[in-house]
Amino acid sequence: MEHREFEPLLKAVGAARHVRAPLAIEGGGTRRFYGREIIGEPLSLADCRGVVEYHPTELVVTVRSGTGVDELEQELNANGQMLGFEPPVCTPGSTIGGSIALGFSGSARPYRGNVQDFVLGIRLLTGDGRIMRFGGQVIKNVAGFDIARLMVGSLGCLGIILEVSLKVIPRPQYECTLCLEIRDADQAVSRFNELTGQPYPVTAASWLDGMARIRLSGSEAGVDAAAKAIGGTKIEDDPFWHQINSQKHRFFSDGGKIKKVSQKPSVPVFAPDRPVLVDWGGALRWYREETGEAELKETVAERGGWLELFRNADRAHEVFALPNPAAMRIQHRLKDVFDPDRILNPGRMYSGL
Repeated sequence: MEHREFEPLLKAVGAARHVRAPLAIEGGGTRRFYGREIIGEPLSLADCRGVVEYHPTELVVTVRSGTGVDELEQELNANGQMLGFEPPVCTPGSTIGGSIALGFSGSARPYRGNVQDFVLGIRLLTGDGRIMRFGGQVIKNVAGFDIARLMVGSLGCLGIILEVSLKVIPRPQYECTLCLEIRDADQAVSRFNELTGQPYPVTAASWLDGMARIRLSGSEAGVDAAAKAIGGTKIEDDPFWHQINSQKHRFFSDGGKIKKVSQKPSVPVFAPDRPVLVDWGGALRWYREETGEAELKETVAERGGWLELFRNADRAHEVFALPNPAAMRIQHRLKDVFDPDRILNPGRMYSGL
């Protein structure tokens, strides 16, 4: 039988569809906090795991969605390779399927690309019981609509990711972090923007509490030359990047609300006198409880940004900024195509979807 390994999932979807009962898709269960309130019977992908194909010389890996991010990274590291979008692992057990469905990228996003840039193909189980493949296992794949990348950040509302083919990159020969004392957040962002236009091997840039951090990755000679030109205190194996990507840094540790703002780096940092962590070279700003939700929402909308109530929000209400009516109609039409009975993660992204 062609899809024998996915038979339990097919049966679960078929049974749920028969009685129109919602399903809550679950990988490692480590990121239940994200999105609106989860409704439905848990559907675990814990048994849908393992590396299907890995071709180090072609820089491509195909992996089942329930595979742990840590497990996949160990496999790649043994071959001197890595996931370029550095998927954040909030707690041990986070899966690669969850990283794709939630669209999470780490600090390297502006410099190496986001999740979509690394997704080559996907095998998907739709809400009406179809197993479908989109994309492939080669970088130059332009046939048909780009459905594989459409699934990135869809929160499982359009289908259950069974397998994903990803482009991987060589692990850098050498890496270090430069620490520069810059009192003002906007000055730090201006510095980051200046560096972007220079031929330096920058792979991350962040600011917090008067300290800017710039990560350099590449050959040892190239990194050393750039470090001398940029200046600052040089640190090797800086744990800061893992701490903020996994949200283990003290900035996130008070248990209050965490708000995520995606913004053009050229836009001034809102309320820099309040606790704010700037990442992605200025394109990502994290705010804590001290910055009011209403004023932040209004300011971000005026400046063309995107607000997410990332953690500890009132999940019975909207946690993502609503798209315009035309974009929302497209969202509903996609839902009708891939999940006509609306049984997959209903309402996790937006109410009524």
